[in-house]
Amino acid sequence: MKILLADENSQRAGALSEILQADPSLEVIRLEKYESLISAVMTHVPDIVLVDICRADRDGLDSVRALSSSGLERPIALFVDEDDEAFMEDAFAAGVCSYNVMDTPPRNVKPLLRSAIALYRRFQETTAELKAARQVLSNRETVDTAKKIFMRNERCGEAEAYRWLRRRAMQQARKMADVAADYLRVQTKDDAS
Repeated sequence: MKILLADENSQRAGALSEILQADPSLEVIRLEKYESLISAVMTHVPDIVLVDICRADRDGLDSVRALSSSGLERPIALFVDEDDEAFMEDAFAAGVCSYNVMDTPPRNVKPLLRSAIALYRRFQETTAELKAARQVLSNRETVDTAKKIFMRNERCGEAEAYRWLRRRAMQQARKMADVAADYLRVQTKDDAS
């Protein structure tokens, strides 16, 4: 597992790095002071980003937010020294998938990191499923709207409108939702003229 360690406290980062590097299955890369989190993720492509913030500080989440919105998403485990429920909510909204309150580097961080990666993967799967479900609903709505307009224009029933859309989709080797969307665009243009 490749870990990118970003810690504002160099002493603590060194201690945590030593603990992690004692495990030969872990590769630890420390964020350099001059390096941004985004550029480090681009360069090293870590399996997980471990961010250690000594104080619950919303400004400390800026780089996490930037990473989450950059398209370079990675599981992010956050370690803070003191518990703050509002900060925890902000951290999750920023893209953190594991929020841990600890005042000293834990001796066995590996299970925490593995659980953060597992949570991140599950979240990604759920997000993909939600996106697919929304697309199915959107396609169904497009087809239903096209059928209604076709029925009104051609003074026919729903079954005939459905057959017409299906036949066009088969003739063009396209999805019925795409044919319906094209039909709606043409109807919108005709109505505008």
